[in-house]
Amino acid sequence: MAPALTGIAQDFKISDSLASWVMTAYMICGAVMTVIMGRLSDLVGAKKMLMVMMVCFTVGTILAPFAPNISTLLALRVLQGIAVASTPISTKLIRDHVPKTKFPIGLSVYLSAYSGGMALGAVLGPVVAAGPGWQGNFYLISPIAVILLFVCWRFIHSDESKKVEEHHTLLEASSGVSAKTMKKKREHLDFIGIITLTVTIVSFLIAITLSETITTNLIAFVVPLVIGVIFLVLFMKVEKRAKSPLVNLKLAFHPVIFTGNIMMLMFGILQYFVITGIPQLGSAPPPSGLGLDPLKVGFLQLSFGLSAMIFGPVFGLMIAKRKGLNLKLLVPGIVISAISFLLLLFFHSTSQAINGALFVFGTAGALLPMTLNNTNILFTPLEYTGISSATTNMMRIIGGAIGPVLTTVILASATISITVDNVATNYPSPVTFNILFGVGVAMAIACVFLAIRMKHLATKMTPLIAKDIA
Repeated sequence: MAPALTGIAQDFKISDSLASWVMTAYMICGAVMTVIMGRLSDLVGAKKMLMVMMVCFTVGTILAPFAPNISTLLALRVLQGIAVASTPISTKLIRDHVPKTKFPIGLSVYLSAYSGGMALGAVLGPVVAAGPGWQGNFYLISPIAVILLFVCWRFIHSDESKKVEEHHTLLEASSGVSAKTMKKKREHLDFIGIITLTVTIVSFLIAITLSETITTNLIAFVVPLVIGVIFLVLFMKVEKRAKSPLVNLKLAFHPVIFTGNIMMLMFGILQYFVITGIPQLGSAPPPSGLGLDPLKVGFLQLSFGLSAMIFGPVFGLMIAKRKGLNLKLLVPGIVISAISFLLLLFFHSTSQAINGALFVFGTAGALLPMTLNNTNILFTPLEYTGISSATTNMMRIIGGAIGPVLTTVILASATISITVDNVATNYPSPVTFNILFGVGVAMAIACVFLAIRMKHLATKMTPLIAKDIA
């Protein structure tokens, strides 16, 4: 969608900043619904939540190109954003139905397809935007969404007994608790937790989005930031006292899982440095960038997706065959990310060099999310797979919201005027790309130390069981 924002702004006669909310609304909804759908998949069942997610995404995709105004388009993008919750639902389905020894393979296949699809979207985005326009994105995806909806309904089957409620019922029944008492203790959705978490996430993401206006409109940034802090404190207090919390704090703040989630946040930022920074480097005319046409700009990121799709199942198979290999690969995964950003820092003057660096980054994209998710799931009770995976994925989404903003701020910090077709336009100064990739190197190195700590903690601590956090 990113390359289509200019066309959306022109068609609806709105500012570029308002058009950018077509992306922001999708990400905000995704961050909120990931946690809610993850929790519901634990309580109600993963298959039911998968169908709800796919129906919302399909309806939003079919109707979006016919939106008569920006408000309607944003509403439909919010509806589409529910599909971002696919990761916790899919992770729970895989864990419920794949033998424990094969779980790394199943997860790696899913995550590699996720990364490959992301890269394919980056390739097709500029081409579609330059041809059919922003509506073309939805025309292209609509039939795929319909087919996927049918496939999910017809071919995916789920054992709905693997839910938190059934686990507690069996546990209490074996302890001699009466049926009447068990009925009173049934798990309920934490609506107060949902409200406070929603306001927290929305406020923080709005503040992040508006951080570009700090110098011109400080209040617009500070107000949502303060609201986010207040509701974060309220959310923590609510969850601490809730009998059936939306996010179990004992699980979320387990040292291994918490460290892994911080790493996932930082990896999300690094990933979107690439997704948003590389197209600008490719499309900007020399001496700012490479001056490539839309098709070639898209192909700049193809190597990243291909690498992730190739190495994802390979690493999954390796981890499944060799017990303990997952933790051994945790540190190398983030080291590879640091190497890839070093390559981008020193060799981004040609498309061939960029493709080579992104191929290296693709191996990290296959390895790091898989090792982090595998480690977090290893320490999570089976009945809490949905919410644990949701929390991890939410951190990646928030990182994905922070990454583009940081990229924009860095690239806008210094500009040069370049005349193209007798029109003078400001483009990022070449030095700003060095700063962007340099920041990426620094973040990746910081993640290396976090990975070392996570590995140390994981070897010393034992996995949680449902009784520990119930």
